[in-house]
Amino acid sequence: MRLGLEIAPSLRKRHLLIKYIMTAKPQARARCVMRTGWYPPVFVLPHQIIGNAVEKIVYQSDNLSQDYRQSGTLSQWQEAVSLPCRGNSPLVLALSCAFAAMLLQPAQAESGGIHLVGESSTGKTTALRIAASVYGAPNYLHRWRATTNGLEALAAQHSDTLLVLDELAQIDPKEAGEIAYMLANGSGKVRASRSGRAKAKYEWRLLFLSAGEITLGQHLQEGGKKTKAGQEVRLLDISADANKGMGVFEQLSGFESPALFSQALSQATTQYYGTPAIVFLEKITESAYLPSFPDILKERCRAFITQHLPEKSDGQVHRVCERFALIAAAGELATGFSITGWTPGEADEAAARCFKAWIEQRGGVENRERFMVLSQVRRFFEAHGESRFTEWGAQHSRTINRAGFRKTTSKNALYYVLPEVFKEEICAGLDYRSVLNVLLAEGCLEPEKDTPSRREYLPGIGRSRCYVITPKLWES
Repeated sequence: MRLGLEIAPSLRKRHLLIKYIMTAKPQARARCVMRTGWYPPVFVLPHQIIGNAVEKIVYQSDNLSQDYRQSGTLSQWQEAVSLPCRGNSPLVLALSCAFAAMLLQPAQAESGGIHLVGESSTGKTTALRIAASVYGAPNYLHRWRATTNGLEALAAQHSDTLLVLDELAQIDPKEAGEIAYMLANGSGKVRASRSGRAKAKYEWRLLFLSAGEITLGQHLQEGGKKTKAGQEVRLLDISADANKGMGVFEQLSGFESPALFSQALSQATTQYYGTPAIVFLEKITESAYLPSFPDILKERCRAFITQHLPEKSDGQVHRVCERFALIAAAGELATGFSITGWTPGEADEAAARCFKAWIEQRGGVENRERFMVLSQVRRFFEAHGESRFTEWGAQHSRTINRAGFRKTTSKNALYYVLPEVFKEEICAGLDYRSVLNVLLAEGCLEPEKDTPSRREYLPGIGRSRCYVITPKLWES
C-alpha cells in the first residue's frame, strides 16, 4: 500500500486478495537481488539493470537508495567536471577511483580505500564531490559520522560502486580502525536472531574514498590505540597537498584562484552527474566485449605493476600497488571509452605519482611490521635507558621500577632486559615472538645458541634469563 496499491477497505476483499496470492501459480520467474553490483552478465543498480540478462532481475531492498541519479548529458559532465581535472593528480585519481570500484569483480580484486589527508579548505571535499558525480547527485557523498551498524548498511547499498565518506575525524577514534577493517573486508558483524541463530549479515565489495584533516593513525592515537599495518594497507593515506601552494590543485584550468576553481567544480557537480557510470557500465557489459574484458583488465594491471612496483618490495606494498594499478586501468578505460576526455596516459601517470608519494610517506618498501617493531623497541630505550636500567657494577643502585641492567663501554652500551618487562612493556600491543624474530634477524638481540634469551649473572639477582639488546638496534 505504501508503494501505491489501492484496495477496498472491506475485510472480505482483503481476504480474497490474500487467497489469490496464496493459490496463484505464475509461470514467469524473476531473480530478486538484495544489493547493487555484478550479477554476471549484468550490473544491478536500484532503478536500472545494465547488460543483457538471460533472466528477469528485480532489485529488492529494505532501503531503496536514492543515491544513483542522473542529470545532464555525458558531454556536459565531461566539459564541466572531468576535463578541468586534467593535470591535477589528486582529482584524476579520485575520478579514476570512481570507475575502478565497478571493476573489482572482473579483476577479482579486494576491497579497500583511499584517504585524502590535508588541512582545511585545500579542496579535499571538492575531490570527493567530483568522484561522487560519476554516480549521482551531491547527496551521494556521505559522512563518517555514523554508527558501525549504519556504515554496514551504507556499504551494502554501494556494493560494487564507490562509497564516498567525508570528515574522518567525526567517527569515534576507538572504532575507526575496526571500521576500516570492516569496510575493506567486505562483510558486517554476525548477529544473533531472537531464536539464537545467526542473522544474515551484510556483504559488499567496494572501494571507498575518504577525506579528512588527519590520518587514520593520528585518529587512532586520539583514542589511545595503535595503528596496525593491515589498517594502513586497507585505507591508504594520500596527501591532498600537491606541493604547488594551491592545496589539492596543481593547475587551475584558467581560473584566477584555487577557491574559484573549487567553487566552479563543486557547482558543476550539482548540475551534471550520474551519466558517466551508466555509459561506462554499458560499454563493459556489451555482449561482444564482456567475455574478454577480465583478461584485458588483468593485463593492464600487470603492466602497471611491472613498471611501477620497486624491486624487493614487501607483500604489503605489492597489495597497494595492485590497487593503484586497478585505479589506473579504470581511468584509462574510461578515457578509451570517450568518457573522461583526457589524453591517454593521464590516469596512469596520476596513479603512479600518488603511489610513489605513498611509498615516500610510508618510509620505504620494506615490511611495515618490521618498522613498527623496531620503532617501538627503540622508543622504550630512548625513554627509559637512563632511569630504569641499573649501570652494571654500580655500588649503590637507586633504580626505581627497574627494567634491567646497562653495561656501558666507551663507544656503546648493552642492555640486559628482564624477561617480564620485555614481554609486558617493550612488546606491549605486539606479539613478543614476532618482536624476537625481527630483533634476531636485524642482529639487535644477542642469543644463546638456539634460544633468543641468555642466562647471565645479573648483579644483585644472580643467574637469570634475560634479553641482551645490542647497539645494532640504533643502526637498523
